[in-house]
Amino acid sequence: MNDKIDIVYLWVDGSDKKWQKIRNFWYDKINHKTVETANNLSPALYRDNGELKYSLRSVAECAPWANHIYIITGFNQKPKWLNTKNPKISIVPHEQIMPKNAIPTFNSNSINLCIHKIPNLSEKFIIMNDDTFFSKPVKPSFFFDKYGRSIVLYNKHKHIKHNIDKWLKSVDRYTHTIILSALKIKEIFGKTYITYYPSHGIDPYIKSSFVECRNHPLVKKQLDKQILQKFRARDALQIWLVELYTKMTGKAVFKKARGYKSGKHWFSNFLYNTIHWNAVRRSPVFCFDAKMSKNSIKHAPIFCINDSKYTTNDTIKNNIEFLESRFPNKSEFEK
Repeated sequence: MNDKIDIVYLWVDGSDKKWQKIRNFWYDKINHKTVETANNLSPALYRDNGELKYSLRSVAECAPWANHIYIITGFNQKPKWLNTKNPKISIVPHEQIMPKNAIPTFNSNSINLCIHKIPNLSEKFIIMNDDTFFSKPVKPSFFFDKYGRSIVLYNKHKHIKHNIDKWLKSVDRYTHTIILSALKIKEIFGKTYITYYPSHGIDPYIKSSFVECRNHPLVKKQLDKQILQKFRARDALQIWLVELYTKMTGKAVFKKARGYKSGKHWFSNFLYNTIHWNAVRRSPVFCFDAKMSKNSIKHAPIFCINDSKYTTNDTIKNNIEFLESRFPNKSEFEK
């Protein structure tokens, strides 16, 4: 497969005082101050831990075949170290892909659902967050098979209740949106994937399928309205909807993710990694502290360092130290 494959990032600098002032204004204006909406002020949603630089270094080292890199951002923000003169890099302002009445936005779900409007975006592309990284060289065939179908890695929910309404009430906001997206697919196609959820990695998309899903008569009005939400909401649909839609239309194949296991239970981990090696060697590793997870990371093609409200300054320091040791060489994407 010789098709061009672009990379898309979403990025924000949550430490920007001007940005904070605008966000707080809109939060006070439109949000009722409940536990649920208070999550929209969590620093973990917007924190820039300096990881994008290392993510781009991982692209340069492990995915040099990438055609073009688009970094979606708003509020005239851009990383100070970024070489915007590099012809492979484009900054995409929110205004370029979102409706005027959706601006300003602090909602990554809304931004994600407008990615297909990036000018000149290739038919095949992958979405990365600044906390996702390549750990080993990968080929385009890692993301798209010889038939041009996207290869989507998924996990399965561990605790599933047969009563969907009770289950929805018991889960966190993210899981709630994932389940709602699967239920919408059931409404469209009559088949449900509520037991599935996306792996935390780097996800491939097909633009024409994205557009087809986005404009489907059973979701278009809902998504048009949802895009106007300035903050994340529990009743929203996720971009996971697009991946499920692509599968249902025969343009994606799903494969179970099985991240490499390491730790004190060495024998059971050894058995697991051996039995599931074909899946393990192509599955991402999801972690909070990269230093603590470095043994798993070295066996994975991709890894994600998740940020959360429990992330400490020491953890952030550990992660940057690990990334600097793993990707010490400056890339063409830096000044």
